[in-house]
Amino acid sequence: MKRSFVFLVASAMMTALFGTISMAAEPQRMLTERDWQAFRVDEDKGRTCFISSVPTKSTGKYDPDNRGEVRVFVSHGPNKAERNVVQFVAGYKHKKHSDVTVNIDGKKFTLFTIEGRAYAESEEDDIAMIRAMKRGTKMSVVGTSSRGTKTTDTYSLSGFTKTKNLIDKTCK
Repeated sequence: MKRSFVFLVASAMMTALFGTISMAAEPQRMLTERDWQAFRVDEDKGRTCFISSVPTKSTGKYDPDNRGEVRVFVSHGPNKAERNVVQFVAGYKHKKHSDVTVNIDGKKFTLFTIEGRAYAESEEDDIAMIRAMKRGTKMSVVGTSSRGTKTTDTYSLSGFTKTKNLIDKTCK
């Protein structure tokens, strides 16, 4: 139950960031540190914070014009129970019942997919992934589209720790 609510919050943050629908509060950028950015959204129900990055490299046999925004998010709030949620946005719908593999400097994680997003199975997995992201330098994300196209998105983790520490302090 909690995880599905968190997915809705994370989706709303992404929507607010990219402006596909209007929300009451716009995300405010707090920091850009190398390849990561930190944001906060203040609303009546509370404050939500998140960090985000885009891939430094994307590979696969696909037409780039047919692929949407590709991004990773780590979010907090607005409730304390909704902390440290990791979400990957693929820019396409995933193949049904497929997994996404995340590799952070040799440490592997398997995520489940919902439409065009991928999430860890548990809070513990989110925490382990964040710990690896803080210690790591590079992260690759491998997924399969609904058309069967395999993609690999590579992210730099430069700036991750500083932006993550900022949202930890800003959204308590």
